[in-house]
Amino acid sequence: MYYLKKLLDFYIQSSIHVGLAVFSLVYLTSFNNDLCKHITYPCCVFFGTILGYNFLKYFEIFRKGKFHSLKYYGIVMVCFLAVFGFYFFFIRMINSIKIQLIIGGLMVLLYPLFRKHGIIKMFWVSFVVAYLTDFVFTSAVPNFKGILLLEFMKRFVLISALIIPFEIYDSQHDDKTLNTLPQKFGIKTAKKTGYILLFLFIVLDVLSFHFNDIIRIQYLYADITIALVTGLAVYFSSVKRNQYYTSFWVESIPILWLVLVMSFT
Repeated sequence: MYYLKKLLDFYIQSSIHVGLAVFSLVYLTSFNNDLCKHITYPCCVFFGTILGYNFLKYFEIFRKGKFHSLKYYGIVMVCFLAVFGFYFFFIRMINSIKIQLIIGGLMVLLYPLFRKHGIIKMFWVSFVVAYLTDFVFTSAVPNFKGILLLEFMKRFVLISALIIPFEIYDSQHDDKTLNTLPQKFGIKTAKKTGYILLFLFIVLDVLSFHFNDIIRIQYLYADITIALVTGLAVYFSSVKRNQYYTSFWVESIPILWLVLVMSFT
């Protein structure tokens, strides 16, 4: 049991789990809009997420040379493999997607500038994730008949709601000057914001189903189910929850979403 916990911790801390979550969001875009199911772009984003997330999390530790432990050596190895994985899939994509991926990477590098502005930071993360997991993919597909802005906004508001449990948990550790949503307005208001975002997601989802003939009714049911699951995640969020609640269970929601959609295919 001890070794299984260590393995789970490493899986989470090396950002493999968040990479799978983002991979699932990209693949969901292809399923929901009946697009190409080729794994090149989703895999590229998967490896890029591991690189970007670990860079933001561990840059200071590595810069100060405080990584002399087995865990950090393992994370370096994961990043090293992710570089090769990212490059392998990156060179196989069309130039328009390569350019947009580079733009997405630059957006990720801007994160530290928004880190000191908690509420802006939260929506910036949602914007970047929605851009990489939805807009880049759909905008590059020839003759795509989906509603680009509507699809982007759906993804943006759902990701924003998913971030709220993290904001609530981190509010006990974050510097008070960051002014995150729970710090500035309280946990109850943060949760209410999450519910409003999820309601907006359902409204946008119904509109998308009405205007986009590609979307199947089964996918609409899956989306509403995930909105309800996310609502429960927000409801049960607390500073007293352990880190696995957010870092594993909440981050598993996109993976569950993909499983639901694939089961309807």
